[in-house]
Amino acid sequence: MAEESFKENLNWKKITIDAINTIIATAIGIVIGLLVDKVRENINNQENYQKIICATINNLEDYEGQISNHLDWIKYSLDTYDEITEMEDWADTLATDGMFDVFFKEDFIQKDRWIEENFITNGSFIEDADLRLQIGSVYSFVDICKQKILDINTESEAVYKNYLAFYADNEKTAVKKIVDSKLFLNYILKLTSLKVDLQSYLNSIHEINQTILKNSNANQEDIQKMRESSKKINDILYKNVSNQSEAQ
Repeated sequence: MAEESFKENLNWKKITIDAINTIIATAIGIVIGLLVDKVRENINNQENYQKIICATINNLEDYEGQISNHLDWIKYSLDTYDEITEMEDWADTLATDGMFDVFFKEDFIQKDRWIEENFITNGSFIEDADLRLQIGSVYSFVDICKQKILDINTESEAVYKNYLAFYADNEKTAVKKIVDSKLFLNYILKLTSLKVDLQSYLNSIHEINQTILKNSNANQEDIQKMRESSKKINDILYKNVSNQSEAQ
């Protein structure tokens, strides 16, 4: 009898409502938790995107600058060759103050390769497939330019080696002999061809870089900070390279 009385006194309706409310509250809590986690993930993804895209854009612009510097050097070398070889005393002019060295330059400095590797590894943060393709295209152009510059450096080393041999034999006639040689003429012709190639690739790189900058939605302040930081680092690197060359 006591058990039946207990069952009769139970408020099944209230228990049912409380149970449903508990289930609903738990479900809402789970959903809110998932939403919070998703928001945090989106924020992290956006932060990662900004870091990757800003570093990548700065890196691409840096490579563009390096290729541009090499192109300026080639133009200057060819202009110097045209001007000096028209003079009667051009051999003496080239031999003065080491001016002959104008035809030779340091290797292409491809820095921050880790940024490219990071882009390849974490590029999935860049959801725009076209943007990823454009960035990859610039890196491909950079690699082509680098290889062409390395190839011309191999040519320049051969020319300079012959020049040193002429110099050891006769210091006064060394410059004239090397500049009159077929080896040097072929070198000048290859520099001329490289000038055309680099200008074409540089135009493409610049155009794609501008498109990347426009379509990336990258934070302009972050990019500018990276540019300024990169410039300081580059100035230090080139200064050290210059000092080492002078010391040698």
